[in-house]
Amino acid sequence: MSAEDPRQKIPGVPRHRREFKALADGREPFFPNFLLKEWIAGAVFLAGFMLWVIYNPVILGPKADPTDTTFIPVPDWYFLFLFQFLKYFPGPDIILPGVVIPVIAILLMMFVPWLDRSKSRRPFRRPLATASMMLFIFMSIWLTAEAWGQHEVEIGAGVAQASSSNGLPFAVQHPTSKALLNTSMPGYTIFQQNCAGCHGSQLEGSVGPELRGIGNVATAQQLLPVVTKGFSPMMPPGGGLSDPKQLQSVVDWLAQQKQH
Repeated sequence: MSAEDPRQKIPGVPRHRREFKALADGREPFFPNFLLKEWIAGAVFLAGFMLWVIYNPVILGPKADPTDTTFIPVPDWYFLFLFQFLKYFPGPDIILPGVVIPVIAILLMMFVPWLDRSKSRRPFRRPLATASMMLFIFMSIWLTAEAWGQHEVEIGAGVAQASSSNGLPFAVQHPTSKALLNTSMPGYTIFQQNCAGCHGSQLEGSVGPELRGIGNVATAQQLLPVVTKGFSPMMPPGGGLSDPKQLQSVVDWLAQQKQH
């Protein structure tokens, strides 16, 4: 039979694949063989990512308040390493980590095919590429851990300040129960939208003090004037709420939080 005999063609397999099969280096056509496998892998990843996003929705935090001087900004986790890197170059030197070094890194990545021309795929036979990648991974993980650790310290300092000089005038204990009570009340939704950014979505405290068990030491009538007045500069008057009905709903819900 000739090489072009249709009886030798296997359904679903490109005709020219048989020609590459005999090569010692194991090559195969880019289209459709290699590209088809990449498409399948990409489709599986995309489907899994979509399911993860659908079943793990992101809850929006409180609205941005430009007058809040106690807010501690922090980027998403995948930018924490760069965020921490910027801290090591304060003042006018920030142009180095912000512009110069990233541009150099991008250029190096663009010229990798010309800088590392080794045909071997074994990591130990490509010391330059392997060492560069391992260094990048190590620095990214270390800088991310440093950034998150410092952020936790800053939050802890804010909580301590809120609990001392600008804290609540009530001796709030630290209950062992963490379950929120009466989450069907309107005040719960308003709290999550406007107050959780400082006091935590589970009342665990963040920039503001912990509020678990606040109902054990204060009633709604006692909480209302405290929240209405606020704690400068930690909390604006009314906690940022301008509607008296919403404010009343929040303190009514907080008064029900009697965790033990």
